[in-house]
Amino acid sequence: MKYYIGIDLGGTNVRVAKVDEEGKIIKDIIKPSLAKEGPEIIEKNIIDILRQHDLSDVQGIGLAIPGPVDSLRNVITMATNIPGCEGYPFADNIEKEFNLPVILDNDANVAGLAESMLGAGNGYSTVYYLTHSTGIGGALIIDQRIHSGHLGYSGEVANVIVDTTAKVYPRYSHLNRGGVETTASGTAIGLIGNDTFGEEGNSSRKVFDLAAKGNKQALAIIDKMAKDIATCMSDISSICAPDCFVIGGGCSKSHELYFDKLREYYYSMAHSAMKDVPIKLAELEEPGVVGAAMLVRSRER
Repeated sequence: MKYYIGIDLGGTNVRVAKVDEEGKIIKDIIKPSLAKEGPEIIEKNIIDILRQHDLSDVQGIGLAIPGPVDSLRNVITMATNIPGCEGYPFADNIEKEFNLPVILDNDANVAGLAESMLGAGNGYSTVYYLTHSTGIGGALIIDQRIHSGHLGYSGEVANVIVDTTAKVYPRYSHLNRGGVETTASGTAIGLIGNDTFGEEGNSSRKVFDLAAKGNKQALAIIDKMAKDIATCMSDISSICAPDCFVIGGGCSKSHELYFDKLREYYYSMAHSAMKDVPIKLAELEEPGVVGAAMLVRSRER
């Protein structure tokens, strides 16, 4: 049995786990990430946690980052939730500290990799993973390897335009008007819900709860959300031609309220050759930290 270390670095917490080749977590440590204190403090914190693991039988370390990663230089290119970390040599420094290979990648990419290798996408050659959560991101996995693209931006679909008439919210001023993240992410649904219901619907969770109770306005918001995501997926299918789509993230926990609609809209818009592509719910409970560990395993193939 081979073992790997997966690190899931977020704006609030950092999770460091020892994982076997089948995705089973052997030991797991979660601590505050100290994300606002700068890269040197973040790195020292990670190194201190790594020293609490037995690394003697570990093949390597994978590090998941909340932002795009240049896979050629193995550095972060944009890090909104961990400011000041762009270009910082986390991988090189940790590699020198422990004499183990260290691989960085985006958190959506590693979640997609985990689903491709161990979850809902297992058995498919080309998997497109969509994370539907606070934001919207994606990952293209080909033969259980992440396709990173130029500067790590492959799969970054937040800016794909799905509705040019959509309202522009200040939170999304950096994205195209009508980009799918601005119309269909959890944050967007909360903003739309606040406009519609006030405090009663000022989060995606509240809008989903209202929809579950049969509220017609909430159902209409969810229906539009499903259509916008399906529009984005239909564009993706024409470019990437995946064998399957896998959808994960916090909003997908309410899949029973919108997956049927999403499939209906997608199949109505997709090219005829892509209408039979399955749209599956993500299966793994811990795709972030497990996917980070699988970064190393995927490079062994």
